Amino acid sequence: MPDALEKTNLELSGEPVSPGIAIGHAFLFKQINLMALEKTRLPVDDTVKEIERLNSSIDITIVQLNQILKHADFDKDVSAIFRVQLGLLSDSGVLHDIRTIVHEQKANIEFVLSNQIKIIEEKFRSIENESMRTRFLDIQDIYYRILRNLLEIEHVRTNPLKRVKDPVIFVAEKLLPSDIALLDHDKLLGIIIEEGSALSHVAIITKALGIPTIIHIPGISSLVRTGDPVVLDALQGKVIVKPTASEMDRYKKTRKLFYSAAPLHHEKRKPETCKTADGVLIDLEANVGSLKEAEEAMANGATGIGLLRTELFYMSCSHVPTVDEELDFYSSLASIVKKCPITVRLLDLGADKFLPYLSPFKEQNPQLGVRGIRYLLKNPELFQRHLQSIIRASALGRIKILVPFVATVGDVVKTLELIDRTCVQENAARELVCVGAMIEIPSAALAIDSLLPKIDFVNIGTNDLVQYVFAASREDGNVEEYRQGLHPIIIRILADIVRSANRHKKAVSVCGEMASDPVMARLLVGLGVRSLSMQPASIPLVRKALTNSSCDDLNKLFKKVSLTNDMEHIVELLNASYQHG
Repeated sequence: MPDALEKTNLELSGEPVSPGIAIGHAFLFKQINLMALEKTRLPVDDTVKEIERLNSSIDITIVQLNQILKHADFDKDVSAIFRVQLGLLSDSGVLHDIRTIVHEQKANIEFVLSNQIKIIEEKFRSIENESMRTRFLDIQDIYYRILRNLLEIEHVRTNPLKRVKDPVIFVAEKLLPSDIALLDHDKLLGIIIEEGSALSHVAIITKALGIPTIIHIPGISSLVRTGDPVVLDALQGKVIVKPTASEMDRYKKTRKLFYSAAPLHHEKRKPETCKTADGVLIDLEANVGSLKEAEEAMANGATGIGLLRTELFYMSCSHVPTVDEELDFYSSLASIVKKCPITVRLLDLGADKFLPYLSPFKEQNPQLGVRGIRYLLKNPELFQRHLQSIIRASALGRIKILVPFVATVGDVVKTLELIDRTCVQENAARELVCVGAMIEIPSAALAIDSLLPKIDFVNIGTNDLVQYVFAASREDGNVEEYRQGLHPIIIRILADIVRSANRHKKAVSVCGEMASDPVMARLLVGLGVRSLSMQPASIPLVRKALTNSSCDDLNKLFKKVSLTNDMEHIVELLNASYQHG
């Protein structure tokens, strides 16, 4: 671990939950480990007195939550979180079990509470219903706060940043809603959390406050020291510890562009065309997984949905959705995007994405196993219902079908046969249904000339493509140095795909992480890509970066980049061009 701490330019990946760019020094927040209390059972003779200790701590907790509501400037959604918690504290049933266990086991309240927290965390992992998961998070927050008050832990009542002079990037293993409420928000540049959920109250609060936040970065609290310089890119989900001078300069410009280009919350925008300085049209679409993200995409001027993650809709259901239920989702989406196109990626299950209501299966190497189209072809009934919903939705507007994890031409041929058959069954016009392939496996990139005659478009997923080219898992921080999106090999592969698509007169889009980065987006346009799909928050930033550049200059930049086999030189060329662009 000491070696990792001394390493410069350490780049880590996580999940962005509140967009933005932050540059500053880290403040490492270490909470007192309460889990030792699980095993520390103290005999209690007077259980009535022990319950009085609990009641006193509850009273203190109620006062604290009321103070948070009184002094914090929250919107109604955030205030509602703490009002719900106050309501739970006044509900005798919520803490009834705690009191009962104390009486029955004659055990100290700290032991009982810490074990109840552990039980809640275990139950949380098995609950699919989001409203129930949220209720469990509320109860967990309450239990933690009561327990900390019993132990008289200072940071429960005070702001841990009160002695900090300059704004910082706050780094923690885990945070509860009430933890964030106590912080001095003027001293927060950004937040990095080792654990967390994109649907948690912590995510809701940080987004409402406009604080750039990234979660799910394993080990971050062990890899960062207080005072370390850090870049937090909550557009792409990247954290760079001890960045180089050129990275700092690049992100300073990106941050300035982002905040100058981002729309105000009250703005309602129509789809907004993006043209380079010399008039070349670039399509900027959005990657979304929910109706809320689609609304955000349109608010940022997206010209369509370039990648709809259908598995996220399925994951939000407690059962396999019916054809009509799935169709209702597409109908709601179509009403949000109006006449803009929607590219529906077929269920991309497998690897780290499974549905709790379907039978799980074990694989020796899930990343190289039954994923994407392989999973669907092995589950024909699920695939058939899925296709029926999408084909019916094609009557609502411009729906395109994207086939994920294509490895061979055979994957596409089998899928096309099923689509043809479904169109006949649904009496739908097959010629109106566009079908494309995700190019994210090297074999698909190598077979591009054989694939293109059979499909209408290709969508390059750069995240998985980089992962498989370098045999470096996206989830493994130990091989981060091998995942190089700007490696000459990757650039050559991308250029070959684009040239082939142009020869076959087929549309090509990039939907991976590279599309969200203004520096890389400029390179992609330079090599001939005319359609990019990205996280909604990145759209204004990329638009501004491209409208400030001429396509002719970007093409010249690509030619310079293509002449070098030195990745560090490529980075220097791109950063220098971006700084002067």
